[in-house]
Amino acid sequence: SSVAIPAQARPCALARAMAMAAPRARVWVPALLAAAAVLAAADGVRRTGARAGRAPVDYAREVEDIKACAASRALPEQLALVPGRNGSRVTADRGVACFMKIVQSMADDDDEEDREGEHDEGSAEIPLPNVEADALELIVAFASGKVRQAEGDLSRVAFSRVPRPLPGPLRDQRDVLPEDAAFMDHVAMDLQRLFRLTNAANFVDCPALLELCAAR
Repeated sequence: SSVAIPAQARPCALARAMAMAAPRARVWVPALLAAAAVLAAADGVRRTGARAGRAPVDYAREVEDIKACAASRALPEQLALVPGRNGSRVTADRGVACFMKIVQSMADDDDEEDREGEHDEGSAEIPLPNVEADALELIVAFASGKVRQAEGDLSRVAFSRVPRPLPGPLRDQRDVLPEDAAFMDHVAMDLQRLFRLTNAANFVDCPALLELCAAR
C-alpha cells in the first residue's frame, strides 16, 4: 500500500527519492535538493500567510506609507543599509529605503520622539543582520526601479496585483506589471537567490515584493 505524502513535503521527498535512485549523480542531486528546498520554502510563505489569515496587500496604503516615510524629517536623505555576514553596505535614497516597513518604523519612532531631522549630512546606518548582500541589492534595485518609473513622484508608484490563488505563470497575469514579471524571471534563474530574496523581503517587510516572491 502507498503512503500519502503531504503536499508541502513532496518536492523534498521527490528529490530524496531521485537521490537514492542515482547515488552517483553527485552534481545534479545537490542542486535538485536545493531547488526542492526553495520550492518548499516559497510554498511555506504562501501557506503561512493563508493560515495566519494574512490580508491581501493594500497597495494604495503601501503608496501612502512610502510617501509619508519619504517626507519625514526624522531620517536623513540617504541611508546606508548594512547586510549581514560582513557584506558591503548599500546606500539608498530615503524614498527608496522607505519601501521597507522596517525603515518606515524607524521614521515613525523618531517622529514620536520629536526628533525633527537633526541628523548629520551624511547617511545613517541601518543594520540588517538577517539579510544577505545580494538580496539587499535586489530589494534596492526593485524599489529604485519603482521610483524611476514614477519619475520621482512617489504618489505615482505602481505595484503589481498578484492574484490569490495564482492561476498560472506570473507573466501571464493581467494585473502583474511586465517589469515586475521580468524582474522575478531574472531572480528565479537562481533558485537559491530567490530563496534569499524571499527571506530578505520578509525580514525588511516589503509586502509588494514578498507577494511577487511567493507567487514566483
